[in-house]
Amino acid sequence: MSKLTDDMLNILFSRWRGKRYEKKRVDEITTSFLIKNALKDGTYLSKEYEYQSQEEHIQFRANKDHAVVLGTMLNRIFDIRKEDLRMMYVIYKRMEGQAGEEITNQDAIWDFDLCKAMTDGKHLGMFYNQVTLCVSYVHDGNTDETVLIHLKENGGDEHTRFIRASIMNTFSTKEGDVSFPTTENQPYVYSILFAYDDCEPQKRIDEFEGKVKNVVDKYTKGRKLDDVETALIAKLMPEAVWHYSWGHKAFDEKQYWDALLHLETAFHLLKEQWYKDKLSIEDSQIFYHCCYLIGFCYAEMRLYEKAYFYLDFVWPLKDITYCAEYINCLVNSKDIRAMNMIDEELERLDDLKEEEFTDDISNYYCFLLRRRAYVLTDMHHLDEAEDLLKKLLEVDNHTEYIQKELDYIRQLREKQQGNS
Repeated sequence: MSKLTDDMLNILFSRWRGKRYEKKRVDEITTSFLIKNALKDGTYLSKEYEYQSQEEHIQFRANKDHAVVLGTMLNRIFDIRKEDLRMMYVIYKRMEGQAGEEITNQDAIWDFDLCKAMTDGKHLGMFYNQVTLCVSYVHDGNTDETVLIHLKENGGDEHTRFIRASIMNTFSTKEGDVSFPTTENQPYVYSILFAYDDCEPQKRIDEFEGKVKNVVDKYTKGRKLDDVETALIAKLMPEAVWHYSWGHKAFDEKQYWDALLHLETAFHLLKEQWYKDKLSIEDSQIFYHCCYLIGFCYAEMRLYEKAYFYLDFVWPLKDITYCAEYINCLVNSKDIRAMNMIDEELERLDDLKEEEFTDDISNYYCFLLRRRAYVLTDMHHLDEAEDLLKKLLEVDNHTEYIQKELDYIRQLREKQQGNS
């Protein structure tokens, strides 16, 4: 992606991150998400943004004076050299039917014009065909391998057309390996987009950058956007952010199943960024809050094992809100670790200095004691639970809840006496 577009995205993201927990902002983002399809998949702005979002070494752009040739693509993606090529079979799918062609000359394979192959031969830049290439080559000097490439027209406008190349490089199975998940035997699969312009490519890039800058400027100043501009903002936002925002809105409305559909998608997208070491500090905060929201949703649906999986991510952060939900999950699921975790938390808080013991910490401390009394009651340690609850009555403002727990203990005792 160009530096200008990247700078515009940084402006956009910083504005979003600064307000990400405001309900109005969540609604605004979600509204954009809902009309994201206003920028239809085949339109120029959508495809140009997707093209420029690719890594630079696979950004292939052609015009009448410059071709996108097969050899360059094979070399940049798979490090295949001209002398490695053996033969290629091409299948052209045209309106009148299919036709095939075998090419064995190395120069002809290397210089094969991918855009020209997609035309009807008379009107360059008007793509009617689907083309499939089967390229045979020698790997490491002794192994015959194959690259499969499928080309299909993929939208644009009257000045720029885009072609989708779906590419798979198959490798011979490693000797003696019978394990399905072994990564050495999985093919390399790529999906890239390349462009054909009827003018100078830089002119089209400059036009696009200008539109991005204008739309982002309007957005950051709070000016009204039309549907196409709003949809472009939706395209610029990272996918994880969109799913997180939509999931947060559903969460706020207590639509937990709907929330999970988006929050879990955001979780997996952000997790992939973590593996690539591309997760910023701000994105890490979103990731952890996403874990909390997912855990909360599953706990509300009493799917405690799933809730625990996600809440376990945020427990080490020692955020009061996160920790409280983690403890609730353990207690409500009758997890035998609950009492030990509560006691460890109480000990941790006891070690805090007096100035660190804020009102929030004090409320959390009382919460832990209430949860401890609940576990003691479940364990039928009624005397110990009752003593703790009576002490809490003097310091905790949740008197109604505490009194109900005391009444419940009294009922349990009466039931025990009736059975004796």
